Amino acid sequence: MHLSPSAPARRAGAVLRRSLRRLTRAAAVAVVTTAALLPLSVPGTAHASGTDNRDAYRNLGDAPLGDWMSQLGPNTPLTAMSIPGTHETLSLHGGNAVQTQQDFGDSAATLRAQLDRGIRAIDIRVRVIGGTFTIHHGTFYQTANFEDVLKKAQSFLGAHPGETVVMRLKAECNGSTGSCTDEPASVDQTVRQQIFDNYVATFPGLFYNDGRRTDPPTLGQARGKIVLGFFNGPGGGDYSGYGLNGFEAHTQDTWNAADAPTKWNLVKKNLDAAVAGSTKQTFVTYTSASNAPLGYGPDEIAGGTSVLRGKELVWVPGVNERLMDYFNSGGGKGRLGIVMMDFPGWAPVYDLIMRNQDLKSREGDPAIWRVRADKSYADTKYGRCMVRGPEFDDNADGGLVTQRACQATAPSSHQWTATDPKDSFDGKGYYWLKAANGKCLTVPYNNGTPPGAGTQLFWWPCETRWFSGSQMWNVIPTPLPDGTGYKFINYWTGLCLMVDPSTAAQSGGKVVQGSCPR
Repeated sequence: MHLSPSAPARRAGAVLRRSLRRLTRAAAVAVVTTAALLPLSVPGTAHASGTDNRDAYRNLGDAPLGDWMSQLGPNTPLTAMSIPGTHETLSLHGGNAVQTQQDFGDSAATLRAQLDRGIRAIDIRVRVIGGTFTIHHGTFYQTANFEDVLKKAQSFLGAHPGETVVMRLKAECNGSTGSCTDEPASVDQTVRQQIFDNYVATFPGLFYNDGRRTDPPTLGQARGKIVLGFFNGPGGGDYSGYGLNGFEAHTQDTWNAADAPTKWNLVKKNLDAAVAGSTKQTFVTYTSASNAPLGYGPDEIAGGTSVLRGKELVWVPGVNERLMDYFNSGGGKGRLGIVMMDFPGWAPVYDLIMRNQDLKSREGDPAIWRVRADKSYADTKYGRCMVRGPEFDDNADGGLVTQRACQATAPSSHQWTATDPKDSFDGKGYYWLKAANGKCLTVPYNNGTPPGAGTQLFWWPCETRWFSGSQMWNVIPTPLPDGTGYKFINYWTGLCLMVDPSTAAQSGGKVVQGSCPR
């Protein structure tokens, strides 16, 4: 007889009492699923992507990655993230010595293409002309203005409100040979700051904290906004009233490294330092370099080149391919900070994004539970507490498991305890989840057939005479943005403890088993 949660409680209790006593070791072992044994995925151990230079260099691909940040917890500090970015984001014109990015079009169309493909940190270089900012790389105008940048960013963030864009803003012109000259040439720090403030006023709410100096925000605070990381003057340094505290404290930007191997050694050193460093500190790594026109240009440093050694041409991989290989071989297992690249390919971008897997938001999932100090269990989607619900009959030896609003002080009916591993069956490390009356959280026997998703759970005397997989739970710690949550996976069915979405708004709604979140 199929045990339905909607069956009369008295009849259900009688069937349950009979069926639990018939549970044998063979029946449980035969249907054990390996899903209950799988830990959370660890960032950096899987998801290896590209295989050759075409995946690492000058090929951002077609698959959009417009919403990857939206999956992360709102309390995640930006400093704790791995963020792919571009150096000289809009440098498309001026030849091989100047171009640094794959060309998707002028007027900041290239920026929008980068954002759609996962880039979230940008490097904008500006020249002052008559009270406005234009985009330059050295003497070369990049057929875009700062207003274009802000419009494209605003449009993207409007369509993807779970994202943020980190901007480094630099005054490009110092009037020297190979550089540009502002108009008028007398422009100083005060003028540049006023021009920036005018843009902020023209695009109200677009910049986090209006670009003014502050501590790094959380992702939730920054969502839908541009975060100004740094505002550089033309001679270096920063405009102290703008940007984020500590943004360039751990930066690798040796822009004139002699060749790709030299640059890669510097890049790897800073990435390894980011993995080992505090997630409260900002790390920024530029993979870019150039010695053009006399040495290697940005395309050769990033993409590799052939060199003559003796009588043979030998391929020297660029920094981008080395970065991809570093990821594929297991390097960078942790927070890497902001990585600013020339001509990035889709593979290093994707691999950087995947380093954020452990920051994925587990909030809002009915199968992820907070274990509160008062021993109550509250789901993270509806905030309902699991309750030892109404008894089957006057014997008081079993009943339904339901949910209700959590109380300031949990009554005994809201309290549950996972037993110590030493008490679990057969030493397998599984747990009983015991109610305050000593009864165990139980999946219905269902005539020996594992019941499916949506089946309501029961509390019932803990079985010790048989191998009772229906009462065994694998407890999986699951990161939350502000602490730790838990998945409870039944040993017999491989399904997770969860609040039933269809009755979540009801006091006394069902607590069931269902599909486990990834």
